[in-house]
Parts: sequence; structure tokens; C-alpha cells
Amino acid sequence: MRIELAGVLACCVMAAAGLAAAAPPQRIVSMNLCTDQYALLLAPRARIASISFLGADPAESPLADRAAGLPVNYGTAEEAIALTPDLVLTGTYTTAGAKAMLRRLGYPVVEVDNPTGFAGIAETMRRMGALFGAEDEAETQVAAMQRRLAAVVDARRGRPRAQALVYDANGFTVGRPSLADAVMDLAGLDNLAPSLGIDAYGQLGLEDLLIARPRHLVRLVYRPDAVSLASAALRHPAIDAAMGGRPFLDIPGRLLTCGTPLVAEAAERLAAAVERAP
Repeated sequence: MRIELAGVLACCVMAAAGLAAAAPPQRIVSMNLCTDQYALLLAPRARIASISFLGADPAESPLADRAAGLPVNYGTAEEAIALTPDLVLTGTYTTAGAKAMLRRLGYPVVEVDNPTGFAGIAETMRRMGALFGAEDEAETQVAAMQRRLAAVVDARRGRPRAQALVYDANGFTVGRPSLADAVMDLAGLDNLAPSLGIDAYGQLGLEDLLIARPRHLVRLVYRPDAVSLASAALRHPAIDAAMGGRPFLDIPGRLLTCGTPLVAEAAERLAAAVERAP
């Protein structure tokens, strides 16, 4: 079963998983980085039997500190079965074979799509809150996210907007729909990627970047201490010349990997970086 953002299955999530509101799951196994974060945000720690190894990695998850000490898994059905779960959380791209095996054996598997916008985050949080028996906590976190996002908008009100592109190793860029695009818009940046034929994600050659002439370049920082030829290209002198020496606007990429209320921090950081930029 999959949690859809369109709302088609809104009333069916718990019933299809064989769960009742009065009996929230007690042994949750999450096999996906994003479902790890939903569990860590909303479910009592004592009910989390395991999260994915990515959820415990500080470079991948902004909630890795909360995951300290929890058992981790590598997305196999055998690992999940050994933990006797009463709920298995997976993502769209979690190993299909593992999901199929768990379903055949009768384990309740909930597949969760990753939202790409703020409304989708709120909807998914509410559904996950219902699934965990944590409706009030979900509402609290959604309301806090919405207040923080509104504050970013208010702080930028009346100020001129600027054109920008996400540009990272191997020319990676982000179009629309995506969380990065939504956050850029909120922070007062007009994402040029869609006008260059980029959908949600894509690559942009150096020449195309120079022709586009964005005012700002946004970098989704990932493992900054790791040296690679792909990231070295970001220091190309042509980029520095085209940007007039303006620095990249850096935000942690891990804040935008998954659609959770943590995107509010990404929006705040990006808006602050725009404010500081020359």
C-alpha cells in the first residue's frame, strides 16, 4: 500500500495496513531514509525496532542524533522478519523484492511517497501521525513548520527577487517539482532550471550555466570533507568570473532529501544566505 499525495487513499491508510487507531504499531521497522525520519519525528523511540543504515548517518539524515543506538537495517526482508514487526515502512524505491516477500508473508507494509512541496509534507505528516497514533504531535509539527515558512515569506516581503540555479558536482541541478525549488521560491529566488528544460532533477553543462547567467548559485552541501573531481569542477575560474566573485549559497542537502518539517530550516538558511549575499 502506498500513501498518495493526491489524497485518494487518505481514509484507507490504516485499514489497508491492518492497523486500528486504538492499537498503534509497537514494533516499527523502517527500511527507507525518509520513513526513518517520519518515525523518528512522530513515533515513540521504544516502538522503533529498526531504521535504515542511512537514517543513522549524519551526512544523510538531520535526525541521526535521535537514531543513535537504534538497530539499523540494510533493506532486506530477512532483517525485517527477524525483528517481528507489526509495521514495515518502505519508500517507493525500497528494494521491490524485499517488499514483495514481506507482503507475501503477511507483514503490514506501508509504502510512503516522498512529497515535493509544503502542502504534501503537511498531508504526509498527518497521515503518518494517524498511522502511529500521534495525530496531535503531527499537527503540532505541521503548525510549527507553517509558522516558520510564513516568517521567511514575511521577512522577504517587498524585497527584489533574483534568478538562481542549484549547481553541484557533475553539474547536478534541480528543477520542478522539488523541495529545493519550493524552498528557493520561498527565499526569494526564481529557479531558472525549469526554463532550461530541467524537470525535478537533471544535469547542466558549464556552458549552459554561463549562458543562463543566474544571479546566485545554490549548493546542496553533501559530505563537504570528501574530495572528488566532480566537486572540484565547482571551482572552475569561469564560474567565479561569471558570478562576479559572489559565493555559492550553501545549505545542507540532507535537509531537502526528504519531505519533512525540517525543510523550514532549509528555507531559513537559504533566505539568510540570500540576505548576506552581495
